[in-house]
This record gives sequence, C-alpha cells and structure tokens, in this order.
Amino acid sequence: MRGETFPVGAVRVAQNGYQYVKTKEGWRLKHHIIAEEKYERTIDTKIETVRFKDRDRTNFDPDNIVVEPKKGITGAAKKARLQARIEELQAQLEELEEESA
Repeated sequence: MRGETFPVGAVRVAQNGYQYVKTKEGWRLKHHIIAEEKYERTIDTKIETVRFKDRDRTNFDPDNIVVEPKKGITGAAKKARLQARIEELQAQLEELEEESA
C-alpha cells in the first residue's frame, strides 16, 4: 500500500469509512467531489463542511450530500444540545410538581 502508485480515479477507503478518489491533484474525499458536481462550484472547506444527510458514508446519492456553513453546524449542534437540556429540566420540574401535589 505505502509507496504504491495508484491511477487517477482509483478509490480507497480510510479506516474511518470515508472514501477517497485519486485525482490529478492528489487524494480527495469522494463526497466532496460529488458536492462540487452537484452545486457546480468549488467547496471552500475553511468555511463550509460537506456531510451526509443520513450519516451513511457509503450513500453517495447527490440528494444525500449537503454543504453547510461551518458556523451553521456549530449553531445547530448547540441548539440541539440546549433543546435536549430544556426537555430534561422540564421533565425534572414535572416530577417535582407531582411529588409536592
């Protein structure tokens, strides 16, 4: 494997399940290539992230691949954590109200 030369178009699977495609420029993530074809533009990985909607790293259907601003993911994750915490606190509050009734 190491030191082996692969032709352009060759695909390899990393230990984490992501697939890479050999291009003229080097190895690129397969889902990034699909996203660039889908959106007809270059993806700026400094400010954008490419993800699988269903989290299945083998589902390369273009409808399953989305590009989002990195800040959007952080905000969405933070919102989801806060919402879960709110629900947890509401459940605890209901338990306390039932105990005191």
